[in-house]
Amino acid sequence: MAGIFQSALAPFTLKGFYLLTWGTALGSNVWQVISGFRTYKTLPRQTFGTLQSRLTPLFFSFQTLTTSALLFTHLYFHPSLISSPRVEPHWATSEQGQQGLLIIASLVPQLLNWLVVGPLTTDVMFERHRLERLEGKEYDEPNPTDAMDKVNKKFATLHGLGSGLNTVAFLALAGLGLVVSM
Repeated sequence: MAGIFQSALAPFTLKGFYLLTWGTALGSNVWQVISGFRTYKTLPRQTFGTLQSRLTPLFFSFQTLTTSALLFTHLYFHPSLISSPRVEPHWATSEQGQQGLLIIASLVPQLLNWLVVGPLTTDVMFERHRLERLEGKEYDEPNPTDAMDKVNKKFATLHGLGSGLNTVAFLALAGLGLVVSM
């Protein structure tokens, strides 16, 4: 009976918190991709853009905060990683350090998306919407104006960068799951 009770309380332990935080961070990343694709296919483009301008800051902040909690929990379990670089275990050579590096490899792109790339992309998207209204045509119609061409290139660059950062964050979290499971 004590084993069942102990199993029921497992999610409320620090190890349970670590696993739930990892799963939540990874799962939210997957859900954002699936729901983003579905809403893009369902909603009118400018409505989709407005919705994303409200959802992505929440997503990026949530991702950053859950992955930060994951890192702090990891460091709590492995305090020797915080010590001098001359003291074993080293980040690059120990299993615990490599797991920590995967968490950091996820955290840094999430932070960049939240604080830099996401807001810039949203600003450029709204600039493109404004130009479409002024010019009376869609961004992808033939013979765009120089202003529209410039905004399209900037948006494509920023959106691609944000997607790439999101992919790196996902792969690092998925890699962490694989490494921890072995």
